[in-house]
Amino acid sequence: MTACIAKAGFDPRIQRFIHNYLNDRSTQYCWNNLTSPLFPCGVGVSQGSALSPVLSALYLSPFLKIFQKCIKNLKEKIPTDILLFVDDGLLISQEKSFNLSSAYLTYSYNIISNIFKAAGLTIEQSKSEIFHFTRCHKYNSPPLDLSSVGGPILTLKPIWRYLGFFFDRKLSFHYHCRYYATKSLSTIKSMKMLGNSTHSLLPLHKRLLYCTCVLPIALYGFQLWFFKNAPTKYHLHKLGKLQRRAALWITGAFKSSPSTGVEGIAGLIPINLHLRKLAERSHLRYSAIPTNHAISHLLEHGHSPAPAPHKLSLINLTNKQKAKLRSLILDIDQRLIQVTPAVCPPSGHIFVPGLRLVDSFPSQFSFFSSSSSDPEIIKNHITCLKMPFLLRNPLYLTSVS
Repeated sequence: MTACIAKAGFDPRIQRFIHNYLNDRSTQYCWNNLTSPLFPCGVGVSQGSALSPVLSALYLSPFLKIFQKCIKNLKEKIPTDILLFVDDGLLISQEKSFNLSSAYLTYSYNIISNIFKAAGLTIEQSKSEIFHFTRCHKYNSPPLDLSSVGGPILTLKPIWRYLGFFFDRKLSFHYHCRYYATKSLSTIKSMKMLGNSTHSLLPLHKRLLYCTCVLPIALYGFQLWFFKNAPTKYHLHKLGKLQRRAALWITGAFKSSPSTGVEGIAGLIPINLHLRKLAERSHLRYSAIPTNHAISHLLEHGHSPAPAPHKLSLINLTNKQKAKLRSLILDIDQRLIQVTPAVCPPSGHIFVPGLRLVDSFPSQFSFFSSSSSDPEIIKNHITCLKMPFLLRNPLYLTSVS
């Protein structure tokens, strides 16, 4: 780990910190006024640690570079990509034939397993899975035999779970939405034990529990299926039934009450509008991502476009292809066009003589003393303070014409 950090060019102080953090560690337990002696815990970095994803990415990055070099040095190029999230690896192959895709995956699996074996790492063969994405009606693919490279025989499954997301072969995410809607409904039913008809929680507290404990579960991974022109009728129906049950529990209304009215009384936003609000907020976060981020290589517009766009980037698509495209990346790109760059008043170039707004537009500004008692001047001053421009970007001006 220290060698990887040194190779990446980090400061020597960070290298010493990581070296001391991973060697000769000890811990102790404290309960009220009782403190245990120190126990050795030289187990490296646990998976729940905040440093775990960072250090794992730094440690595994050389292996990914070696894998890409091995792929490029072959006589026949293998179009296979690899992704790693801590200890979960993913090999991706995009082909029109199942047999060709399986052959590429087998060859790539052999290469990456040999690289890990040479570095002293092991792959848990029992956890290996294979999944094909296709919209064909007749879907029949043989299992993938990895016994020739020391792996198991992988059989296909109807649903694939990866990092808490449930994928089906057509990427409809019906199972994903149904799974988390059912899990959230069970949570609401269990919350009924917190009170009865005599001693119960206030409706305000019930609503707070629903918004903070149930909605994050129900809407986990909604960016996978909620974007422009996506078929969301099934998902909204499932989530609407969930919110109706929650609204009945919050208000204590009858089961025959209309859903819209009960949600309004409970103070709950309709689920489709709530999803739109969350989606727009999540789109704005991509305006601050670094240029080396994976999403930056796919965007066409933005505050920090990538220097080397991906081959499937929006820049390389024609207008006809963009019109047929339905993707979250397209929504993010269109949303970032509407974001205006922020102006920082303390920046250096604003105060340089000749570049200030007052110097560039002297006829548009007028100054007066705040102690003036002229009613007309005071009226103009109040009008200027109400202007949206001054409210959004305060430049410490007195009046603007």
